[in-house]
Amino acid sequence: MKTEEIARYLAAHPEFFDQFPHLLTDIRFSHPHDGRAIPIAERQILNLRDKVALLENKLVELIRFGEENDVISQKMHHIASATMSARDLDTLIHALYLNLREDFDIPHALIRIWQGTGSGPEFAPCTEDLINWVSNMPHPQCGAYLHEEALSWLGDTPLLRSYAAVPLKHNETLGVLILASEDAQRFYPQMGTLYLQRLGELIASGVQRMT
Repeated sequence: MKTEEIARYLAAHPEFFDQFPHLLTDIRFSHPHDGRAIPIAERQILNLRDKVALLENKLVELIRFGEENDVISQKMHHIASATMSARDLDTLIHALYLNLREDFDIPHALIRIWQGTGSGPEFAPCTEDLINWVSNMPHPQCGAYLHEEALSWLGDTPLLRSYAAVPLKHNETLGVLILASEDAQRFYPQMGTLYLQRLGELIASGVQRMT
């Protein structure tokens, strides 16, 4: 018989060990860590301990993720409050930069808006190529690449190694938020972008309300 057939037989006939109870104490298995022979009952206990340890690690990870999400949610609430309380675009943009710098520790952030008018650099003209690049994004784009034009907005800031381009969408794309960091792992291609997307929608809603 093949080992697979034996395994299927034992799974289909649990009464086998009722008929041969001495096998539960006579059969020896290799210890998973030091290789010595141990009874089946001890091996089962070790397997259960491994499963419990795995579940404990998963629980710790879930708690950590929950705590991190709570912190991010609180920071998003600060930005939402600032957006709703702003009475003009200058106040709104200043509040966004302040919150991104102090709450999210992102000192390199800039906004470009092509739907609406204003006197600040945030309303400087953008090329059609960049507007199409942002408008065609299905979600915020993160990583070491940034559109050349957007990269030029950051000036001569040295050692920037990762970027996030966040479309400002509210019914339509009206601008972009650019975030940059010296940390190569701050914005990476596989990272979750849900909060960045919500941030873009929040900013777009505030800008659209005032233009």
